Amino acid sequence: MKLYEYVVRRLILMVFVLLAVSVIVFYLTRGVLPPTFALAPYITPRMNDPTKLALAVGLGVATKSCPSWTAFGQQQVGCVVPLYQQYFSWLVNALRGNWGFSLLPDIGSGQTTLGLFASRFPATAELAIAGAILTVVIALPMGIISATRNNKLPDHVSRIVALTGYSMPVFWLAFILQIVFVLYVRVNNSGVLPSNGLISTTCGLCFSNVGSIKAVTGAPIFDSILAGNPAYFWDSLVALALPAITLSFSTLGALTRIVRSSMMDCLRQDYILLARSKGLVERTVIYRHALKNALLPAITISGLILAALLGGVVVVEYVFSWPGIGIAALSASLYVDINFLELYTLITALIIVLSNLVVDVLYAVLDPRIRY
Repeated sequence: MKLYEYVVRRLILMVFVLLAVSVIVFYLTRGVLPPTFALAPYITPRMNDPTKLALAVGLGVATKSCPSWTAFGQQQVGCVVPLYQQYFSWLVNALRGNWGFSLLPDIGSGQTTLGLFASRFPATAELAIAGAILTVVIALPMGIISATRNNKLPDHVSRIVALTGYSMPVFWLAFILQIVFVLYVRVNNSGVLPSNGLISTTCGLCFSNVGSIKAVTGAPIFDSILAGNPAYFWDSLVALALPAITLSFSTLGALTRIVRSSMMDCLRQDYILLARSKGLVERTVIYRHALKNALLPAITISGLILAALLGGVVVVEYVFSWPGIGIAALSASLYVDINFLELYTLITALIIVLSNLVVDVLYAVLDPRIRY
């Protein structure tokens, strides 16, 4: 099977996977909870019971024969539309881009769910990409050095860093970084780095006057590049530093150990012995012959890390007041905003499925022996 045929087949299977996920999510949010929860974003305090009932009928949750709002709230027989009919109605609206409205206070109350998600996703994507880049840039050299200096000082240091990243709670690390770089390390009576938000003009390394830019992508770093505003770009980059470092430190341990283990296994292979016997420089043996094969397991864990980060890192966004989808999902779970939770879960599932597909394609590109 050719690679493009494999990709097409996986994309078709992805549709069925997402449909299965949507059924599970819909049942958990609409079948387990009372039907009145689905109507919460649409009901205002001024609505009377007949208006509420008419709204429930219009949204396909209550039947036209239901006598009253009280009967609907008590789920009397014949008042609630069967769940499978609700699902198909919801699926049609979702495919049309109609995900309903949000009820999150101070975030998006009264705003469309899709609009709220789209406005906050760029901030999460910016943070996730920065964290993933830092993880790869730090973990890859650490894993290589640890494998080539086995049981020596660099290997011990790498092991300590990896185990610390494994065991340290993310929120604790975030608080420590804030205390150190905001309260203790100060420049001109200000913390050297900002503690929250997408951009700051009051930290020690920040420009005080950066002007404004047009929001094109919603991510300040990319928008500042498009606007050609270096001061805004720098302040956005500085604001990203602490949350990105927190994310990368919490994930680089796994990638470092995977790279180390894979590199050590490759360095024991016969083709490495042959390359060395030909008199090749050690750098060439490591980076040209061993590393390419050792990268395959690392690509797998990197894809999973990026997918998890793009899904929204709730703890980091909460601690650093980062206005992404993770903190919105946390608020949605507290206020039972099922419209946002449904969209968030399905988009997360889509990201994970696509990440796995990209990893499989990269496998075939990096290793010609792999065929699908």
